[in-house]
Amino acid sequence: MVREHIKFSDALLVIALHSMVFAFRYWYIKKYEKEKSTLCDSKRIRWWLHLFTAGSLLAGVAWGLSIFLFNPLPLDYNLFIIVITIGLAAMGISTLGIVLQMYLFFMLPMLGIVVVWLILHNDNPIYSNALFLLTIIILYFALAVQRVSKQFQKTLQEESKVLFLKERIELALVGSNTSIIDWDLITNEFFISENGKKLLGYSEENFPNDINIWRKFVHPDDKEALLRSLEEHFKHKKEIYEHTHRLRHKDGHYIWILARASIFYNENGDATRFIGTRTDISSTKKIEEKLAEKNKILEESQRLAHIGSWKYHIDEDRLTWSQELYRIFNMQKEETLSYRLFREAIHPDDRERVEILFEQSIKEHTPYTVTYRILLQDNQVKYIKEKCETNYVEHKNISIGTVQDITEQKVLENRLQQQKDDLAYLAHHDTLTGLPNRVLFMDRLEYAIKKSKRSQRSFAVLFLDLDHFKAINDSLGHNVGDEVLCQVSSRFSNILRQDDTLARLSGDEFTIIMNDLKEEEHASILALKIIDSLSTPITANGHTLYISCSIGISIYPTDGLIAQDLLKYADAAMYKAKDEGRNNFQFYSAEMTEHALERVSLETKLRNAITTNQFEVYFQPQVNGAENRLVGMEALVRWNHPTDGLISPAKFIPLAESTGLIIKLDYFVMKSAMQQFKVWYDKGLSPGTLSLNLSVKQLQQKDFFDILQRLLDETGCRAEWLELEITESEIMKNPEEAITILVKINELGIGLAIDDFGTGYSSLSYLKRLPVNKLKIDQSFVRDLPEDEEDAAITKAIIALGQSLNLKVIAEGVETEEQKEFLVTQKCLNIQGYYYSKPVRAQQIEEFLAKEKGYFCS
Repeated sequence: MVREHIKFSDALLVIALHSMVFAFRYWYIKKYEKEKSTLCDSKRIRWWLHLFTAGSLLAGVAWGLSIFLFNPLPLDYNLFIIVITIGLAAMGISTLGIVLQMYLFFMLPMLGIVVVWLILHNDNPIYSNALFLLTIIILYFALAVQRVSKQFQKTLQEESKVLFLKERIELALVGSNTSIIDWDLITNEFFISENGKKLLGYSEENFPNDINIWRKFVHPDDKEALLRSLEEHFKHKKEIYEHTHRLRHKDGHYIWILARASIFYNENGDATRFIGTRTDISSTKKIEEKLAEKNKILEESQRLAHIGSWKYHIDEDRLTWSQELYRIFNMQKEETLSYRLFREAIHPDDRERVEILFEQSIKEHTPYTVTYRILLQDNQVKYIKEKCETNYVEHKNISIGTVQDITEQKVLENRLQQQKDDLAYLAHHDTLTGLPNRVLFMDRLEYAIKKSKRSQRSFAVLFLDLDHFKAINDSLGHNVGDEVLCQVSSRFSNILRQDDTLARLSGDEFTIIMNDLKEEEHASILALKIIDSLSTPITANGHTLYISCSIGISIYPTDGLIAQDLLKYADAAMYKAKDEGRNNFQFYSAEMTEHALERVSLETKLRNAITTNQFEVYFQPQVNGAENRLVGMEALVRWNHPTDGLISPAKFIPLAESTGLIIKLDYFVMKSAMQQFKVWYDKGLSPGTLSLNLSVKQLQQKDFFDILQRLLDETGCRAEWLELEITESEIMKNPEEAITILVKINELGIGLAIDDFGTGYSSLSYLKRLPVNKLKIDQSFVRDLPEDEEDAAITKAIIALGQSLNLKVIAEGVETEEQKEFLVTQKCLNIQGYYYSKPVRAQQIEEFLAKEKGYFCS
């Protein structure tokens, strides 16, 4: 019966049987794992186990019978197959898994049938050995079945408990809208249970466990607070975490989440794990919000005491009311409060407005809230806030309303509003004059621009600056100055139209917006009125003062389109007015802009020139006109720019004075000229007297006298060689202070001369007290001599005044023979001007002194 060779079909059968075993095993494992992962009880698991056990038993019987009945292979091959099967079983045993039971129930029937077959063929020693081997195997499997069965039952019981507990937890989480979160802070791995994803409308498959994705679902308004809360817990090593925030649902709305968790830390204090729950508390939040709203209404009602209510039955013309209305309307309880009295108590100015709202409420059933005043019998006024609503109630039109006495609240609001108005007024008005300040002026200027754009009309900006106002403050005090400013602003205000704006920017600077300018010339008419308004003197604290002002004018849109430019251009035009002699007005032009830019550039160059020694001292001879003999010379500064060449003093001297650089410049001239005179005198030459110009800024220096004394010591120049010239107008700015310092200078032996005499407003009483030695006739009086009778008369008067006060007189700006002869004839012997010489360098003066010995050829 035993075949010696294997048929091809027999081999296929063996392969098929093995394939069925592996397929059954794979299916069994997958199905079991799937069932184990679902929410099911242990009974269902047991049912599946019994099913698989029965299947394994039947498969083992079928294989054993096939070997016994059909014997497709020789014995040695059968034994080979059995050994392979035993190997597979050993693999299953090694896993100690639930699949082991299948192999046990699969192998035992097969081995039993093989043992029977071997017993029937026990005449062969090989079969006896095989029988012995199989008996050993059967005993091994019997012991294995006993051991593994106990282990399996224990494992099954534990898994059943775990599954049952998991089932309970999952059902509890679902029922409470709660999910589990587990965040590994070391690896940043994040897990959230399936229910947590369902709360947001997602399934397990289409939403990953990614902490960065979950952060995107946090409401923008809660994100910062959530992150800050986590940081605080980690920073302070808090172990229990709780926070409420919102997460975005899949459909776009947000749900409220209560997060609770435990935080674990390592030995270094670093947070390692964050595990807890998230609970949907949206419904609780809604209840809380409703309760909060009700509490708010309740609190509002409690805060707003003295609220009365009324009900008006419209069809019956019947009014019912609460007791509080008696107090509000100051009525006794026995008095009848009718609808007519109720409405007639409304202030006449508010009654029509309230009646319109009430009639509209009756007609359209729309609620309203209105605030109005009531006028009581004792003429007391109260503020009332009324809410009213009209509805159909039992087929009747009924209006229900509440009345609240808000008089105290209104009084407080009015008081607060008044305070706000006062603060706003102070923020936008000058405290001294009450005029708009710079802030309000710029606001109105911006409005004027917008208005003019719409109306296609022009307007003017006037910039006003009082002339010599600083002298009033310095000499008479700020109290007098403040009074002057108040009177000036009052005069300006009386001139302006109602639509124009007058503002005080700062100090003595005022600005005006002249709206709706039909012609540019109208701005000049206003400027003339302003100048004329100051023609009469101002009396302030017993002082009678003559005030004038300089005015600059810019026009929109001719000169500029933005507020800053218009103000800047008007300011520039004002400075032009001052340069033109003050007490006048000037319009802005393009040339003014170029001039301003040139001034900025010139100032930069001037500062650089002082530091790089670009200046040089020139000397202009002063000659005795009767003898043509040199008696002295005036030191004059000249600026020789490296690229621009000689720059006129008329350009840079005023700039130096306005910027304060004149002090350094004058110091340079004084030192250089004094050193040069010392050289000439040491050479035996006779340069005469050195005239130096002295600015008022030098006089105002506290240490000027010490500086002058130091220059005399350093240069070796003698005091009797010097003569300081100061203009008449500068002395008169503060004559008392000037007299004090000039007396000290004169005591050193230095001569003093009044420059540009006749152009200022000096007083003879001051002139008599000044320690001056010489008067210098200004060239403006000399220019048209001897033809101009007025200039001739003034010149004669100055000469006569000098002679009467025993003062020398010198005339500057002499250019012709006729001028020189006229002056000499009038006993003004000292002459300075182009007639004799222009200002020249020291070298030329020295050549003249050495050659001509101090005499000019006639």
